[in-house]
Amino acid sequence: MKKRRDQLTGEVHGGKGAVQYSVDSSQGNALKLQVNFRFARPPETYYYADALSISADKEMGISILAFGRTKPEGGLRDRLDVVMPEASLLGFLNSALAIEPAIDQQLQMLKLHPVNRMVAGVAQSRGTLYANLIFVGTGGAESCLDFYYMPIRDIHFAKTFVGSEISLQPVVRIPTSPVLVKQLLNSCRAELQTRTEEIWSAKERAKVS
Repeated sequence: MKKRRDQLTGEVHGGKGAVQYSVDSSQGNALKLQVNFRFARPPETYYYADALSISADKEMGISILAFGRTKPEGGLRDRLDVVMPEASLLGFLNSALAIEPAIDQQLQMLKLHPVNRMVAGVAQSRGTLYANLIFVGTGGAESCLDFYYMPIRDIHFAKTFVGSEISLQPVVRIPTSPVLVKQLLNSCRAELQTRTEEIWSAKERAKVS
């Protein structure tokens, strides 16, 4: 499966939904995906967050995004966890780099600076959700992160029965400050750097052995 943002080639499937695809027979019938969030149903569940931490379950290849709300007197009121594949989170980083200059301009206009508000594990959890796609919108004095789930079941049937629709299910919207979006991008970069160092370290150990 390939996720593509450029123009699809060949016969395009998916109807008028947010997800369209074509089949690349030269790559073992891999799907080339194109997601147009303009046609995606917005999440109906909202959770405001002003703190964020990212952790990794390396054995499962999963990233855990812990969003939190702080108290005026200090500490956290509660948190909401969003779990997603590590590859999906790093893919989001790659696609979001194009809007980072706009976020930096927002922060400069608002006279705000990047912060690093972490979410403690002891904060009360409001639940754990699962997603594999993120849409980020930003402008004025606010930003939002929309989390979606593209079912692997739909992808399977699209490959098996070409022409099947691939749905995009809304999960949760995180309205927040552009400060938190900047923190998310910085945290994703740190995770990518850590992962890259681990891979190189493993290769070096393999050479020695």
